[in-house]
Amino acid sequence: MEGGYIDFEEGNKTEASIAEINLINTIDEMLKQLMEENRLIYVNAPKLVNMTPEDVDSVVKEVRNVKESIEDLKDRAMEYLARLPSELIMKDIFGPIILRLNNVNQLMEGSFYRFALLNKKRKASNSLVVNTRELVGLVLDQLSVFSKALKIMNDYPKEALKELRKIDELEDKIDTQYRSNLYEVLEESKDCPCAILTWEILGNIEDASDEIKEAAENFKYYLLHKV
Repeated sequence: MEGGYIDFEEGNKTEASIAEINLINTIDEMLKQLMEENRLIYVNAPKLVNMTPEDVDSVVKEVRNVKESIEDLKDRAMEYLARLPSELIMKDIFGPIILRLNNVNQLMEGSFYRFALLNKKRKASNSLVVNTRELVGLVLDQLSVFSKALKIMNDYPKEALKELRKIDELEDKIDTQYRSNLYEVLEESKDCPCAILTWEILGNIEDASDEIKEAAENFKYYLLHKV
């Protein structure tokens, strides 16, 4: 969270509420940065093939910088959670959400690194470029839905729950596309190393989608206490 955490005194009656505000703000900021990370990947995916190796490296660095910023948010959030009293229920709810969102961060950056490597070697097939971009677009949709749910949760908790259920539908769509197109994309790989990298690129994106779904499930449980 850019503004840091709100301090509270031990034993303060508003302790739990302040902790919730801090942690929800952190999740909101993580989602914003994850969307930025994935927008960078989505926009640049079809462009890398025409870039110089130096320009590709520049984009990779830009994505990595966002990744490191998200990791910093995760680290500070976990330190904060460790200081909270053990009886606060949000410790068991928000911790897994934050860790799963950071897993999304790691998986997407790792996928893009491999994708960029194939493009630098001019070995990324057209079907890989198309499928990668389409899957990243669906991951972006998942993150946008999650972000919207956070924005409306206080005033419309039931509607927020409905929004979060859309993430399941998007995950199913990603899973279907991944399974349907994987063999075709692998078949176009130029050699064994390319096939391995291709499998990891698409597999990481599918795994990231699963992590978003699981994070949303945890947040649904939290919202059920608000309905």
